[in-house]
Amino acid sequence: MSASEAEQSDSTQPSTHKSFAAYPTREESSDHVKPLLWDHRDRIIILALTLLTLFTRLYQIGKRNAIYWDEIYMGRFGAQYINGTFYHDLHPVAGKLLIGLSEYVSGHNGSFTYTSGAEYPPHINYVFQRASMAVIGSLIVPFAYRTCRFLGFGRAAATMGASFVLLDNALCVLSRFILLDPILFCFIAMALMGYAGFARHRHQAFSAVWWRWLAFTGLSLGLAISTKWIGAFVVALVGLCTIEELAILYSDRKTSVLTQIKHWIARVVCLICIPLLVYLISFQIHFALLRSRGTGDYKMPSQFQSLQRNNVVSRQPHDVAIGSQITIRSHLPGFGLIYANETHR
Repeated sequence: MSASEAEQSDSTQPSTHKSFAAYPTREESSDHVKPLLWDHRDRIIILALTLLTLFTRLYQIGKRNAIYWDEIYMGRFGAQYINGTFYHDLHPVAGKLLIGLSEYVSGHNGSFTYTSGAEYPPHINYVFQRASMAVIGSLIVPFAYRTCRFLGFGRAAATMGASFVLLDNALCVLSRFILLDPILFCFIAMALMGYAGFARHRHQAFSAVWWRWLAFTGLSLGLAISTKWIGAFVVALVGLCTIEELAILYSDRKTSVLTQIKHWIARVVCLICIPLLVYLISFQIHFALLRSRGTGDYKMPSQFQSLQRNNVVSRQPHDVAIGSQITIRSHLPGFGLIYANETHR
């Protein structure tokens, strides 16, 4: 065969490139999508990986009873959900709500003041609180395995990929303390698994399984961004992939305008509205639980403080009058002090 005939033969062959998109491309139809073979062997592998992960995260987790690192902040924030005193923190609140829930289930009454380097008193079940974070952090490994399987990896390759996560020393250490990091990593892994599952079923657009994985991805994105702002990176990742999908879909002349509109609506509802709703609900629960005066009052406006229990602002008139307590602050962000001496009086 001559070179020109070979080139002509290659040009007539269908493209084997498969986009990471949630719909079939022009060259890709449902007949070419290889089904995911999920059976009892995958369940056994996931069970074994999960048990090994739990062992590495839970082994002697209560050996040292001192407060380490950011446990002083996360433990204190969780306790404030129990006693209802208001606080202010730079991170969103979903992860701290889960920490507060673990403290409440462990029997914590919210009276313990977390101090760096101090030992936990006997009435604080810190082992249960740390174990709760360890279990959440352990979910990353089975999520990683299933993500690899959705991306087309075989069982051996998926097991190896999940084992890398299992044996990662940083992930193991972070999962053994009362921190936001294991919660954040879990939600990020959920989002990646959800989007991989959504992409795997791209040939079943608008089916029940297609909607389920798309909504699950949106829920996971909302939980990730509601735990720490660093979760915005996984939101950006899914957003860029979504833009690529819609751009390829727009260039496909075989797709009707109505179908494209449906794809746009589906993504707006599941990848924008659901995460935004999760974010707002987490803050609604946050403000509903923290109704009493606390350490974070000074960062909130007077109208907010007037709605709190045991706050002096709630016991004085709306307008400034004789005997009112006032606060003078700069309209610019950040802290500032008013300097006064005999010369400026």
